[in-house]
Amino acid sequence: MILTREKEMTTTSPDRLDRIESLLSTLGKDMQTVKADISTVKGDISELKEDISELNEKTTKTNEKVETYQKAIQQVVNLAFGLIVTAALAIYCPSGHKSLVFH
Repeated sequence: MILTREKEMTTTSPDRLDRIESLLSTLGKDMQTVKADISTVKGDISELKEDISELNEKTTKTNEKVETYQKAIQQVVNLAFGLIVTAALAIYCPSGHKSLVFH
């Protein structure tokens, strides 16, 4: 047994068509607003990407400067300790040497 359904013919009232047209018009306007918002967001994202690139470059430069300063500070500390040791030896050795000579 095969069941078939006859297509029902419906008539649409002009009021209903006007309402559908109004809804479609509103939907079209909303879509334009969404497109504009998406364009704005795309622009903002592009600006953020540029800002991030600039920050990455500045961070790299800052890291290089910090590394240079750390190396320089280490050299100054090494030089200071070297001078302290040299001064201590200069004071100790002559006095120690004199005591050896006088004995």
